[in-house]
Amino acid sequence: MTRKTPLETRARIILAAIEIVVNKGAACLTLDAVAAAAGVSKGGLLHHFPTKEALLHGIDDRALQLWEERLACELAREAEGKPGRWSRAYIRASFDHLPEEAQVLQALARIIGVYPALLDRWRATYQQTCSYMIQDGLPEGRAVTIQVACDGLWLSEILGLPIISVEQRAAMRADLLRLCHDI
Repeated sequence: MTRKTPLETRARIILAAIEIVVNKGAACLTLDAVAAAAGVSKGGLLHHFPTKEALLHGIDDRALQLWEERLACELAREAEGKPGRWSRAYIRASFDHLPEEAQVLQALARIIGVYPALLDRWRATYQQTCSYMIQDGLPEGRAVTIQVACDGLWLSEILGLPIISVEQRAAMRADLLRLCHDI
């Protein structure tokens, strides 16, 4: 039997908590349920997350980490100083997420309804991204339109509201990227 590192155990606990929230709802998120789902003792869970609030922050940390990694990866694909760089990266980060990213964001959306204080960090991240996109060389109205379109799609997806088909989603992504080049 291989011993798990503390980081692996912590990640397993967060994943178990996310799965409980997504599959059963935020009301079913208890420390006992998470410990059982993660295959750790309650004491082991409490070592990593001494309170339910700490566990919620752990989920929030994971969601923010995944978003920042995705956006950084997309920004790295773009040449510095080229107008629309941030907007193109934001579009791809919003449309091309991995299944884990979608699941953790769905969990976060459900948790925020119960624990709205988690929105504070996201507000700060969002404000920073907004300012980067507005200063990115595109007309301000276009940059805002792109961001709001991406955010509307993202929000509908994490809430489970299928507002557009797969084909419409692909066409929307292509059109938004085109707006970043037609200056």
